[in-house]
Amino acid sequence: MSEGVPTSSPVPPPRMMEVLSLVGDRLVEVEEEIRANLRSDLRPIDQAGDYLSEGGGKLIRPALMLLASGLLGYKGKMDVLLGAVFEFIHTATLVHDDIIDEADTRRGRPALNRVYGNEISILLGDYLYIRSMNMALRARKLGVIEILAESTEKMIEGEIMAHHLRGRVDVTRRQHMEIIERKTAWLFAGCCRVAAVLADAGEDAERRLGQYGLNLGIAFQLVDDLLDLTADEATLGKPVASDLREGRLTLPWIDLMHRGSEAEREAVEAVLTGGDFGEPGWGRLKAALLAHGCLERTRRLAEEHASRAREVIGTFTPGPYREALMDLPDLILSRDR
Repeated sequence: MSEGVPTSSPVPPPRMMEVLSLVGDRLVEVEEEIRANLRSDLRPIDQAGDYLSEGGGKLIRPALMLLASGLLGYKGKMDVLLGAVFEFIHTATLVHDDIIDEADTRRGRPALNRVYGNEISILLGDYLYIRSMNMALRARKLGVIEILAESTEKMIEGEIMAHHLRGRVDVTRRQHMEIIERKTAWLFAGCCRVAAVLADAGEDAERRLGQYGLNLGIAFQLVDDLLDLTADEATLGKPVASDLREGRLTLPWIDLMHRGSEAEREAVEAVLTGGDFGEPGWGRLKAALLAHGCLERTRRLAEEHASRAREVIGTFTPGPYREALMDLPDLILSRDR
């Protein structure tokens, strides 16, 4: 657990290797699929694709897709292809995010827009979206396309909401949770729902898996909000408190704006609009977040959604895949990057 983030109950040590061992070989195939589909006869796309591929990633969405497919007994190959599709959609969003945020780094390296410029980065993000849909057509299932289109639409809505509220001090908890649900959680839910469509598991299984993924995605993003404030820069791969510096009030900051003193609220607003904490401003504001329990409340909310995810997945037939999906919420709660 990151320093300074209290928890209401101990989080079991993550079974990272054991969980991923169920789908380890398939994840290697997903990575191969990603590299193959980033290849292009057009040199600019090929070069930028190589740069993205070399940056790596958590592959949490493809892993979720593969685990859900295994849970339902799916035996085909389309889960590997669609795992790559979800990673493409996620990567396209990151590329566009970095342009909007004028980000300098991504995963400890210069962001794509800093290397290739905004123009080619925008076009590459668009290319990844379209490429992912072309790849998904190979599944020959309309239900898959409908889920991908819906998930992508929700993500873009979340991006628009976030941009509209950027730099504003009056962002509400409800608005931020809506952004989290659209930008992050809908894609997690989509990974699980597509597995149900592939396996012809029926509407009830799709609905339950969708609820699992939605709650898992909310927990994942809330932990991200915390890590932005508690992880060290080397581990995080970007400056600490980047969200506030870039004009975004996440849940801990929204909480502080309601519970903090006038001086603390003014200090938050100064960073939100000016982009710099100064010295020793960050230390004082982090102490305020801790003193008012803002980090603890965000942590507890993440745990609540993780618990809901576990409850939903517990309704499926016992087995190694269900147990892995039961452990995944704890794995997400205990991550450090």
